Amino acid sequence: MNIFYCPNAELNESCLLDENESSHLVKVLRKRENDELLVFDGRGKLYEARIEGIGKKEAAVRIFRLVEVDKQDRPKLHVAIAPSKNTERLEWFAEKATEIGITEITPLICSHSERKELRPDRIEKILLGASKQSIKLTIPKLNPVIKFEAFIKSVKGSDRKFMAYCDEKSIHLKDAYHGGFDAVILIGPEGDFTREEVLLAEQNEFETVSLGKSRLRLETAGIYATTVFNLANEK
Repeated sequence: MNIFYCPNAELNESCLLDENESSHLVKVLRKRENDELLVFDGRGKLYEARIEGIGKKEAAVRIFRLVEVDKQDRPKLHVAIAPSKNTERLEWFAEKATEIGITEITPLICSHSERKELRPDRIEKILLGASKQSIKLTIPKLNPVIKFEAFIKSVKGSDRKFMAYCDEKSIHLKDAYHGGFDAVILIGPEGDFTREEVLLAEQNEFETVSLGKSRLRLETAGIYATTVFNLANEK
């Protein structure tokens, strides 16, 4: 099923698909005026629409029926993750986590971080593509890069707060989180969090948890945590 993204979609209104969406609609799928299609707004709503006009770079569609609304009461997952030196690994995490189910991603700069800058436009395109591919009606939010201390002190209102940390004494995430609540999960860099970062997190009500005995790459750890969260909420 092909769906198209139009952030300004509203019932009984017209909206313009951007150049990329329009090109796929016309040049790949060979759609023409009056053909029908599915459009989502990235904020949780899926519509049926009809093509009104096709220009050189944009296609105009008319929204005529609301098909589905994303459940807003589903527990929300926010993963704050340290970018790797190879940005493709973070991009892979963003894509797969979107397919599994994630609400928000924050790139986190830690003491052992090897990369402190990203191209958010690349990641946002990946989030959009993964949302369309997996038919997720709400595109995950990508936050700006932020330093660890600032992030820890800024987290407010989340039901559960976890830090994935390589410590044999930590309880496993699957035993610490049983579903039904929003959660923030911290995933550290290749060299893990420093002891000072762990203490700061604990002082701000984060619980250190284990992701198992294996030493995981950061993107694998992020996917593991995302999967545990979603399995706990599949009821």
